[in-house]
Amino acid sequence: GFGFIQLNTNGIRLADDPEYLKTLKEAGLASVFLQFDGTDDAVHRKLRGRALADVKRRAIDACAAHGVGVVLVPTLVPGVNTHQIGSLLRLAVGLSPAVRGVHFQPVSYFGRCPQPINDASRITLPELMAAIEDQSAGMFEAADFRPPGCENAWCSFHADYLCLPGGKVRRLQAPGALPGCGAPCAAEEGALRTMARVARQWAGAQGGAARPEPPAACDPGYVSGSSRGGPMRLDDFLDQARTHTITVSAMAFQDAWTLDLERLRDCCIHVLDPRRGLVPFCAYNITAVDGRALYRR
Repeated sequence: GFGFIQLNTNGIRLADDPEYLKTLKEAGLASVFLQFDGTDDAVHRKLRGRALADVKRRAIDACAAHGVGVVLVPTLVPGVNTHQIGSLLRLAVGLSPAVRGVHFQPVSYFGRCPQPINDASRITLPELMAAIEDQSAGMFEAADFRPPGCENAWCSFHADYLCLPGGKVRRLQAPGALPGCGAPCAAEEGALRTMARVARQWAGAQGGAARPEPPAACDPGYVSGSSRGGPMRLDDFLDQARTHTITVSAMAFQDAWTLDLERLRDCCIHVLDPRRGLVPFCAYNITAVDGRALYRR
Protein backbone atom coordinates (compact mmCIF):
# COMPACT_ATOMS: atom_id res chain seq x y z
CA GLY A 1 0.00 0.00 0.00
CA PHE A 2 0.86 3.67 0.13
CA GLY A 3 2.56 4.90 3.29
CA PHE A 4 1.70 8.57 2.77
CA ILE A 5 -1.48 9.92 1.18
CA GLN A 6 -1.86 13.62 0.37
CA LEU A 7 -4.86 15.39 -1.16
CA ASN A 8 -4.31 18.22 -3.63
CA THR A 9 -7.35 20.49 -3.21
CA ASN A 10 -8.81 23.98 -3.33
CA GLY A 11 -10.40 23.25 0.06
CA ILE A 12 -13.98 24.12 -0.85
CA ARG A 13 -15.53 20.76 -0.07
CA LEU A 14 -13.35 20.28 3.01
CA ALA A 15 -14.63 23.58 4.38
CA ASP A 16 -18.28 22.76 3.71
CA ASP A 17 -18.42 19.02 4.39
CA PRO A 18 -16.69 17.93 7.64
CA GLU A 19 -18.01 14.38 7.28
CA TYR A 20 -16.23 14.04 3.95
CA LEU A 21 -12.94 15.02 5.58
CA LYS A 22 -13.59 12.57 8.41
CA THR A 23 -14.09 9.80 5.84
CA LEU A 24 -10.84 10.73 4.09
CA LYS A 25 -8.96 10.71 7.38
CA GLU A 26 -10.32 7.27 8.26
CA ALA A 27 -9.25 6.03 4.81
CA GLY A 28 -5.65 7.09 5.47
CA LEU A 29 -5.37 10.76 4.48
CA ALA A 30 -2.32 12.29 6.18
CA SER A 31 -1.93 15.70 4.55
CA VAL A 32 -3.75 18.31 2.49
CA PHE A 33 -1.92 20.26 -0.23
CA LEU A 34 -4.12 23.36 -0.06
CA GLN A 35 -4.31 25.90 -2.88
CA PHE A 36 -3.67 29.16 -0.98
CA ASP A 37 -2.68 32.03 -3.25
CA GLY A 38 -2.88 35.01 -0.91
CA THR A 39 -3.92 36.56 2.35
CA ASP A 40 -6.88 38.52 1.01
CA ASP A 41 -9.78 38.08 -1.38
CA ALA A 42 -8.35 40.48 -3.97
CA VAL A 43 -5.76 37.83 -4.85
CA HIS A 44 -8.31 35.00 -4.83
CA ARG A 45 -10.64 36.92 -7.13
CA LYS A 46 -7.82 37.68 -9.56
CA LEU A 47 -6.49 34.12 -9.77
CA ARG A 48 -9.54 31.97 -8.93
CA GLY A 49 -12.50 34.17 -9.81
CA ARG A 50 -14.16 34.39 -6.39
CA ALA A 51 -13.66 35.31 -2.74
CA LEU A 52 -12.11 32.32 -0.97
CA ALA A 53 -10.33 33.62 2.14
CA ASP A 54 -13.04 32.41 4.52
CA VAL A 55 -13.26 29.06 2.74
CA LYS A 56 -9.52 28.50 3.09
CA ARG A 57 -9.51 29.26 6.81
CA ARG A 58 -12.46 26.95 7.44
CA ALA A 59 -10.71 24.18 5.52
CA ILE A 60 -7.61 24.63 7.69
CA ASP A 61 -9.71 24.56 10.87
CA ALA A 62 -11.44 21.37 9.72
CA CYS A 63 -8.13 19.68 8.98
CA ALA A 64 -6.79 20.69 12.38
CA ALA A 65 -9.85 19.21 14.07
CA HIS A 66 -9.23 15.87 12.35
CA GLY A 67 -5.46 15.77 12.75
CA VAL A 68 -4.71 16.20 9.05
CA GLY A 69 -1.63 18.25 8.21
CA VAL A 70 -1.99 21.27 5.90
CA VAL A 71 0.54 22.63 3.42
CA LEU A 72 -0.29 26.06 1.99
CA VAL A 73 0.44 26.16 -1.75
CA PRO A 74 0.58 29.65 -3.30
CA THR A 75 0.92 29.95 -7.07
CA LEU A 76 3.09 33.06 -7.41
CA VAL A 77 2.23 35.45 -10.24
CA PRO A 78 4.24 38.69 -10.58
CA GLY A 79 2.05 41.73 -10.09
CA VAL A 80 -0.69 39.70 -8.42
CA ASN A 81 0.58 38.14 -5.20
CA THR A 82 4.39 38.22 -5.12
CA HIS A 83 4.14 41.14 -2.66
CA GLN A 84 2.43 38.80 -0.16
CA ILE A 85 5.24 36.24 0.16
CA GLY A 86 6.24 37.50 3.60
CA SER A 87 2.68 37.78 4.89
CA LEU A 88 1.93 34.23 3.71
CA LEU A 89 4.90 32.95 5.71
CA ARG A 90 3.89 34.87 8.82
CA LEU A 91 0.34 33.56 8.50
CA ALA A 92 1.60 29.99 8.23
CA VAL A 93 3.76 30.36 11.34
CA GLY A 94 0.78 31.77 13.22
CA LEU A 95 -1.33 28.79 12.18
CA SER A 96 1.21 26.18 13.34
CA PRO A 97 0.82 23.32 14.22
CA ALA A 98 -2.22 22.95 11.93
CA VAL A 99 -0.16 24.27 9.02
CA ARG A 100 2.90 22.12 8.42
CA GLY A 101 4.47 24.01 5.55
CA VAL A 102 4.34 26.58 2.77
CA HIS A 103 5.18 25.29 -0.71
CA PHE A 104 5.54 28.11 -3.24
CA GLN A 105 4.95 27.37 -6.92
CA PRO A 106 6.16 30.05 -9.34
CA VAL A 107 3.62 30.34 -12.13
CA SER A 108 4.05 28.17 -15.22
CA TYR A 109 1.96 28.46 -18.37
CA PHE A 110 -0.21 25.68 -19.78
CA GLY A 111 -3.21 25.57 -22.08
CA ARG A 112 -4.00 28.22 -24.66
CA CYS A 113 -1.60 31.18 -24.44
CA PRO A 114 -2.47 33.65 -27.22
CA GLN A 115 -0.11 36.31 -25.83
CA PRO A 116 3.69 35.89 -25.74
CA ILE A 117 5.09 34.90 -22.34
CA ASN A 118 8.02 37.08 -21.25
CA ASP A 119 10.35 37.16 -18.26
CA ALA A 120 8.22 39.78 -16.50
CA SER A 121 5.47 37.14 -16.29
CA ARG A 122 7.62 34.85 -14.12
CA ILE A 123 9.47 34.70 -10.82
CA THR A 124 12.56 32.50 -10.59
CA LEU A 125 13.67 30.45 -7.59
CA PRO A 126 16.61 32.80 -6.81
CA GLU A 127 14.25 35.78 -6.99
CA LEU A 128 11.84 33.95 -4.70
CA MET A 129 14.53 33.20 -2.11
CA ALA A 130 15.56 36.86 -2.12
CA ALA A 131 11.92 37.94 -1.72
CA ILE A 132 11.42 35.53 1.18
CA GLU A 133 14.34 37.07 3.07
CA ASP A 134 13.39 40.65 2.20
CA GLN A 135 9.66 40.41 2.93
CA SER A 136 10.18 38.47 6.16
CA ALA A 137 12.74 41.04 7.37
CA GLY A 138 15.33 38.30 7.71
CA MET A 139 13.18 35.91 9.72
CA PHE A 140 13.74 33.45 6.87
CA GLU A 141 17.11 33.81 5.13
CA ALA A 142 18.05 32.83 1.59
CA ALA A 143 21.09 30.99 2.98
CA ASP A 144 18.75 28.67 4.92
CA PHE A 145 17.55 26.88 1.80
CA ARG A 146 18.93 23.59 0.51
CA PRO A 147 18.69 21.99 -2.92
CA PRO A 148 16.49 18.91 -3.28
CA GLY A 149 17.67 15.42 -2.47
CA CYS A 150 15.59 13.84 -5.21
CA GLU A 151 14.93 15.93 -8.33
CA ASN A 152 17.36 18.16 -10.24
CA ALA A 153 18.97 20.90 -8.13
CA TRP A 154 17.43 23.60 -10.37
CA CYS A 155 13.90 22.38 -9.65
CA SER A 156 13.30 23.19 -5.98
CA PHE A 157 14.58 24.23 -2.56
CA HIS A 158 13.51 23.66 1.04
CA ALA A 159 14.28 24.46 4.69
CA ASP A 160 12.78 23.32 7.99
CA TYR A 161 12.04 25.57 10.94
CA LEU A 162 10.96 25.40 14.56
CA CYS A 163 8.05 27.75 15.35
CA LEU A 164 8.58 29.68 18.58
CA PRO A 165 6.22 31.78 20.72
CA GLY A 166 5.61 35.28 19.45
CA GLY A 167 5.58 34.35 15.78
CA LYS A 168 9.32 33.70 15.61
CA VAL A 169 11.13 30.80 13.96
CA ARG A 170 14.46 29.07 14.24
CA ARG A 171 16.11 27.14 11.45
CA LEU A 172 16.53 23.41 12.00
CA GLN A 173 19.99 22.56 10.74
CA ALA A 174 20.67 18.85 10.45
CA PRO A 175 24.26 17.78 11.22
CA GLY A 176 26.68 17.54 8.32
CA ALA A 177 27.65 19.71 5.40
CA LEU A 178 25.44 20.55 2.49
CA PRO A 179 25.63 18.02 -0.35
CA GLY A 180 27.83 19.31 -3.14
CA CYS A 181 29.66 18.22 -6.25
CA GLY A 182 32.14 16.29 -4.10
CA ALA A 183 29.48 14.26 -2.29
CA PRO A 184 26.91 12.97 -4.78
CA CYS A 185 23.81 11.22 -3.53
CA ALA A 186 22.46 8.20 -5.39
CA ALA A 187 19.10 8.92 -7.02
CA GLU A 188 17.30 6.09 -5.24
CA GLU A 189 18.74 7.09 -1.87
CA GLY A 190 17.80 10.73 -2.42
CA ALA A 191 14.27 9.79 -3.42
CA LEU A 192 13.78 7.62 -0.33
CA ARG A 193 15.12 10.36 1.95
CA THR A 194 12.85 12.94 0.37
CA MET A 195 9.76 10.76 0.68
CA ALA A 196 10.53 10.03 4.33
CA ARG A 197 11.09 13.72 5.12
CA VAL A 198 7.90 14.81 3.37
CA ALA A 199 5.82 12.16 5.14
CA ARG A 200 7.33 13.07 8.50
CA GLN A 201 7.00 16.84 8.11
CA TRP A 202 3.72 17.30 6.23
CA ALA A 203 1.53 14.83 8.12
CA GLY A 204 -0.66 16.06 10.97
CA ALA A 205 1.31 17.12 14.04
CA GLN A 206 -0.60 14.73 16.31
CA GLY A 207 0.74 11.69 14.47
CA GLY A 208 4.10 10.14 15.16
CA ALA A 209 5.20 10.66 11.56
CA ALA A 210 5.28 14.41 12.13
CA ARG A 211 7.98 14.25 14.79
CA PRO A 212 11.65 14.94 14.10
CA GLU A 213 13.87 11.96 14.75
CA PRO A 214 15.41 12.10 18.25
CA PRO A 215 19.06 11.47 17.27
CA ALA A 216 19.22 14.58 15.12
CA ALA A 217 17.22 16.66 17.58
CA CYS A 218 19.62 15.79 20.41
CA ASP A 219 22.68 16.96 18.52
CA PRO A 220 23.77 20.36 19.94
CA GLY A 221 24.33 21.70 16.43
CA TYR A 222 20.83 20.82 15.27
CA VAL A 223 19.26 24.10 16.38
CA SER A 224 20.75 27.05 14.56
CA GLY A 225 22.62 29.55 16.68
CA SER A 226 21.84 32.39 14.29
CA SER A 227 20.92 35.96 15.14
CA ARG A 228 17.33 34.79 15.47
CA GLY A 229 17.97 33.62 19.03
CA GLY A 230 20.40 32.08 21.48
CA PRO A 231 20.63 28.49 22.68
CA MET A 232 17.46 26.68 23.75
CA ARG A 233 17.09 24.27 26.64
CA LEU A 234 16.96 20.76 25.21
CA ASP A 235 13.69 19.91 26.96
CA ASP A 236 12.05 23.07 25.60
CA PHE A 237 13.29 22.30 22.11
CA LEU A 238 12.03 18.71 22.16
CA ASP A 239 8.59 19.74 23.44
CA GLN A 240 8.24 22.36 20.72
CA ALA A 241 9.70 20.18 17.96
CA ARG A 242 7.13 17.43 18.51
CA THR A 243 4.42 19.59 17.02
CA HIS A 244 5.56 23.07 15.96
CA THR A 245 7.81 22.57 12.96
CA ILE A 246 7.21 24.05 9.54
CA THR A 247 8.77 23.60 6.10
CA VAL A 248 9.28 26.39 3.58
CA SER A 249 9.85 25.08 0.07
CA ALA A 250 9.29 25.83 -3.60
CA MET A 251 9.24 23.99 -6.90
CA ALA A 252 9.46 25.54 -10.37
CA PHE A 253 7.47 23.52 -12.89
CA GLN A 254 8.53 23.59 -16.52
CA ASP A 255 6.39 24.61 -19.47
CA ALA A 256 6.87 24.90 -23.24
CA TRP A 257 9.08 27.99 -22.81
CA THR A 258 11.31 26.67 -19.99
CA LEU A 259 11.59 22.94 -20.70
CA ASP A 260 15.04 21.54 -19.85
CA LEU A 261 15.77 17.95 -20.89
CA GLU A 262 18.43 17.54 -18.21
CA ARG A 263 15.91 18.44 -15.54
CA LEU A 264 13.43 15.96 -17.04
CA ARG A 265 16.02 13.18 -16.94
CA ASP A 266 16.58 13.85 -13.23
CA CYS A 267 12.86 13.97 -12.40
CA CYS A 268 11.58 11.81 -9.55
CA ILE A 269 7.98 13.08 -9.60
CA HIS A 270 6.05 11.09 -12.18
CA VAL A 271 2.58 10.47 -13.52
CA LEU A 272 1.74 6.82 -14.17
CA ASP A 273 0.34 6.72 -17.70
CA PRO A 274 -1.33 3.46 -18.80
CA ARG A 275 0.20 3.75 -22.28
CA ARG A 276 3.68 5.11 -21.56
CA GLY A 277 4.45 4.09 -17.99
CA LEU A 278 6.16 6.66 -15.75
CA VAL A 279 6.20 10.12 -17.34
CA PRO A 280 7.96 13.11 -15.68
CA PHE A 281 5.33 15.40 -14.20
CA CYS A 282 6.33 18.48 -16.20
CA ALA A 283 6.42 16.57 -19.49
CA TYR A 284 3.04 14.99 -18.80
CA ASN A 285 1.35 18.37 -18.31
CA ILE A 286 3.14 20.33 -21.03
CA THR A 287 1.05 21.92 -23.80
CA ALA A 288 1.67 23.89 -26.96
CA VAL A 289 0.58 27.53 -27.13
CA ASP A 290 -2.70 26.44 -28.72
CA GLY A 291 -3.43 24.11 -25.82
CA ARG A 292 -2.49 20.80 -27.47
CA ALA A 293 -1.08 18.34 -24.93
CA LEU A 294 1.91 16.11 -25.53
CA TYR A 295 0.82 13.23 -23.28
CA ARG A 296 -2.62 14.04 -21.91
CA ARG A 297 -5.53 12.80 -23.97
